[in-house]
Amino acid sequence: MSWGTELWDQTDNIALHMQKGIDSCEKFSHFLKEKCSLENEYALKLKRIVKSYQPKRKEEDCEFTCTKAFQEMISEINDIAGQHECIAENLTSRTVKNLQLLIQQLKNDRRKHLQENAKQNSNMQNQWQQLDRVKKQYERTFRESEKAREQFLRADADINLSRAEVEKARTIMKQKQQSCEGAKCEYASELQKTNNYQREHFDRLMPEITQRLQDLEESRINSMMSFYKECVDIERKVMPIISKCIDGMEKATSLVSSSTDTKVVIDQYKSGFLPPGDIPFEELSLENDSPDKVSPAVSVQSLARGDTGKSKSAAAPAKPKKKSNKILGLFGASKNDEVKEDFSHLPPSQQKKKLLQQINSLKTSIAKETAERDGVLKLQDVYQKNPTLGDAQLLGKQLDESAHELENLIAEMQKFQMYLAEVDGTAPHQESWSTNQSVNKNQTSSEGHLQPVQASLNEDQDDQSQQLFDMESQSLDMNLDVKMINNAKDRFSYASDGSFDGPEENLNTAPEAELGICTALYPFTAQNEQSLSMAEGEQFTILEQDQGDGWIRVRNSSGAKGFVPCSYVKCQ
Repeated sequence: MSWGTELWDQTDNIALHMQKGIDSCEKFSHFLKEKCSLENEYALKLKRIVKSYQPKRKEEDCEFTCTKAFQEMISEINDIAGQHECIAENLTSRTVKNLQLLIQQLKNDRRKHLQENAKQNSNMQNQWQQLDRVKKQYERTFRESEKAREQFLRADADINLSRAEVEKARTIMKQKQQSCEGAKCEYASELQKTNNYQREHFDRLMPEITQRLQDLEESRINSMMSFYKECVDIERKVMPIISKCIDGMEKATSLVSSSTDTKVVIDQYKSGFLPPGDIPFEELSLENDSPDKVSPAVSVQSLARGDTGKSKSAAAPAKPKKKSNKILGLFGASKNDEVKEDFSHLPPSQQKKKLLQQINSLKTSIAKETAERDGVLKLQDVYQKNPTLGDAQLLGKQLDESAHELENLIAEMQKFQMYLAEVDGTAPHQESWSTNQSVNKNQTSSEGHLQPVQASLNEDQDDQSQQLFDMESQSLDMNLDVKMINNAKDRFSYASDGSFDGPEENLNTAPEAELGICTALYPFTAQNEQSLSMAEGEQFTILEQDQGDGWIRVRNSSGAKGFVPCSYVKCQ
């Protein structure tokens, strides 16, 4: 159905309806703006809450599964807040912006069509007014003609009038009749013109304008429908991510374990002391009667420290002293305790825990320093192969500093390993420790020294408890880490002038761990002595992972070793 044929006489109502449509568009635009503001405010407050409840760096509660689950949940909530920001950003940048452009376009088109409609109506009104003027002129001349004819008839019937007066009346009548005929012809012409224009106005011009208004209104409705769908799509796109965040929150709840948390509490606060024994009865009368007799009473605190009490019971007190409740000393911390390097100011269990943390930290530092040193060595090798890229001599000072730092770290770790062995109550195997010291001093390979330690450990395993086995295994792992680091140091040696001294020979002779298998994806031709050629599909054993320079060290089936690009192989 068309507005041009059905609503040809309802232009004013159509204009009012279209204005209401534009108002609804503006209302929807204001709604989206307020929604975006609320989304941003909600996201901001969520992130503020998440930030305020983030754990502090020194909080020990982060070790508990309940706290970890809570942190995972607030992390997911932070991601949900980010999705709300995405909703606001997409609505603002896409929907609201395009809606504003649509509203402006609708206003301009509506104004233009209504102005054209008013212009056509004005032309039609002018034509009607022109016809009305011509018609009134015709009516006036017709009345004058009729009046002149009546006057002529009365004059012609009056016998008292002269012949001249009658002829004068006849002449006036004929003039009026001619004037009336002219007005009549003009009226007929104007009427035909008006009818033609009126048909053109109501049959073609007005329907076209009304149809354009109809098209404009339909375009507005379709655009609003697309905007509604766009809002829905923006909301729907973030729903999978929000749902995933909720799944992550649900998954975080499964991390909570009461048994694990209770074990963490034990690990944090276990002192390692044995419970106090029975308090012996002190016979005061015997002390008074026989001052030379030694009292069998021994303080609980001395028993906890491992003292026998002989030194204190050798001499009897000259006078009674004020007794103190020494049992409470087991559960109270001394205010005079100072932080010591071996953490001996802590209870045994806590001391062991701190030592293990320190050893792990030193292991990480050693691995990082070794990786940096290897990178500098490779860079120096590149400079030696191609001097135009840089001066290899400039890297000598950096390598010396790295070697000194590495030695300090290894010595520090060995020191803490000795502390740990003392806490465990068993000295480390003399053979393995002497081997490490020898390796550290002479920078020689120590792979052969590991076997006696393992053999000794296997012989004692059947006669010792599981706890002693764990401590020995842990000590063995620490010694193995030191040996591997020393072997890494042995692979790279330097002359007094800082030049690179035979890395290939040391690399081929030192035992290396196999880190995995890789397959060549493309053929590669070695560019220098350090690289290794390979054919497509050939398999290699990985000896050294990528240190950040894009190369890994491998060994082929024939035993040849060298570096190949990471992008040319696929690790299995």
